[in-house]
Amino acid sequence: MISVIIPIYNVEQYLFVCLNSVLRQIYQDFKIIFINDASSDSSPDILNYFSKKDSRIKVLANEINRGPGFSRNRGLDIAKGKYISFLDGDDFLSPNAFEILIEKAEMDNLDLLMFKNIVFYQKNQDFGMESYYDMKFMGRFENQVFNHWDLDKTKLFVMSNAPWNKLYLKSFLDENGIRFPNENLIHEDNPFFYEVITSADRISIISTYLHNRRRRQGSIMTLTNERLFDNIEIAKIVFDYFFKKHELYEYYKKELLTYIFRTLFYVKYHQIDDNLKEEFFGKVQNVCKVFCEKYGIYNDIIEIVNPDILEFFKFDELRCDDD
Repeated sequence: MISVIIPIYNVEQYLFVCLNSVLRQIYQDFKIIFINDASSDSSPDILNYFSKKDSRIKVLANEINRGPGFSRNRGLDIAKGKYISFLDGDDFLSPNAFEILIEKAEMDNLDLLMFKNIVFYQKNQDFGMESYYDMKFMGRFENQVFNHWDLDKTKLFVMSNAPWNKLYLKSFLDENGIRFPNENLIHEDNPFFYEVITSADRISIISTYLHNRRRRQGSIMTLTNERLFDNIEIAKIVFDYFFKKHELYEYYKKELLTYIFRTLFYVKYHQIDDNLKEEFFGKVQNVCKVFCEKYGIYNDIIEIVNPDILEFFKFDELRCDDD
């Protein structure tokens, strides 16, 4: 059985499509766990209506808006299925998704199964193929069983860290204590993904498009406001996980620090509104101090991170040391 966990926040416009894409799956052995994250639209009414019509649907409600990470954790804590699938309330699945995923996961006894997604562009009502797994990667690992040690290290931080284009073995998540950050953060899937992929012994990937990702205005991908500050907190959580697993940090430190400084700091700085750049800049500098003082990695940063990025954030003015 699959437990499908769907956090919901003000998606009344898309909820019927999302729900029906699960209910009309060829593979029917599933339970749906909706977590209403204090929606202010008619989403709760829609969920309650369908839960009364289908006993496979369970609805939880957060008293206040807690974010998708907290909501997914609530679903994980009560899920009874052998496998876990995550879906967002504005996305939808191909009808044969569960059938294909279950067959593959059972055949290879997998902890984690990854697949491709199609993008649905809400503005022009058009579809486009999207894959975070390049062809060279797919050619080597498609339909193979592997773990992260088998990967080219440079691939780990460019792979999709989204929770919804993957199927998870529930017992694997529970035995390793893997959950999302409970804080109301965007990009909360980053820490979850890196803990999953570095803990899983049996991973596979299929080049089949099974998930439809709705791209719309107002989504996380289009943010420019203060929510981008969350990337700084995410960087701290991701770094702390790798550093505490000393072997992982030593193995991935070049890729990890490059990813943090370039993607979570430098790219997001240029994405954020101009009136917030100064505050964002200061927060990045504070985190750099923490990395140096708490973890003693000044030399690692100097040796690994692009000098132009360090100069941009005035890293030399921090006077960090490893003492």
